[in-house]
Amino acid sequence: MTVAIENLDFYCVDYGQRVADALMGGERRIPGEDVAILVTRMLSVLHENGVYAALLYMVWKRHNGTKREKQTATVLEDILVGKPSDQSFLRLEAIGFALKDAADALAVGKVLSRSLEDVFLAKELLNRVLTYLRYHAKTGK
Repeated sequence: MTVAIENLDFYCVDYGQRVADALMGGERRIPGEDVAILVTRMLSVLHENGVYAALLYMVWKRHNGTKREKQTATVLEDILVGKPSDQSFLRLEAIGFALKDAADALAVGKVLSRSLEDVFLAKELLNRVLTYLRYHAKTGK
């Protein structure tokens, strides 16, 4: 029996690029410096307080930030968390989180918190995506 092992870092790179393209390309282009600032703050919350706090920070910025913070947080939430039917980052089948019924970012955080393994994996994967995104933002590519 052969077991396929997914390269999860590939998904981190891919989704970091997707977020960068969505934020820094197109007609409502957000400067890379602004993206890097919010992402650095979110990484800080993730490292200091964990996955649920980082998701809560993202939702808070989506509704209470500056115009650019709201735009950035909205794209982050849509691409990284998404809705139950989306192929967003945390809902990828290859990652295997049981998020089918989690309606929003805070529900995703609650579901992930039920399993210590899921919390640690989600933290590592979000850290990588956000780090790759920050590199793209700082280089403007």
